[in-house]
Amino acid sequence: ARNPDLFIYKEQLEEWKKRDDLYLHLTIDNPVDGWDGLTGFVPSVTKDISPSPDKAWVVLCGPPIMIKYTLPVISDLGFPNERVYTSLERRMKCGIGKCGRCNIGSRYICADGPVFSMAELEDIPESV
Repeated sequence: ARNPDLFIYKEQLEEWKKRDDLYLHLTIDNPVDGWDGLTGFVPSVTKDISPSPDKAWVVLCGPPIMIKYTLPVISDLGFPNERVYTSLERRMKCGIGKCGRCNIGSRYICADGPVFSMAELEDIPESV
């Protein structure tokens, strides 16, 4: 988030912090007084913490520019495309599969997604 006040699902995040079966790395863009968590943009923070692809999954959502620059980092870390999921919701128009403006190949982002694995996206042809 840009700052700690912008995190959503704060109660759930606090519960996730207590779990010993996952690692939660909350990150804000710029330093803020009282914040002792990670600071920086997602691609560089991801590279710095270097999560292991062993038994791990990536779910990446957010602004398209963040996704664009984070996916190569995830790939460089060795995560298989079958365990990397991202959202393409910005491509949606009508949201119900009628206008045909969100299709990629034979898939409709609004009806078939908007969350896809990178393996699914790899198999979608660039044009029909």
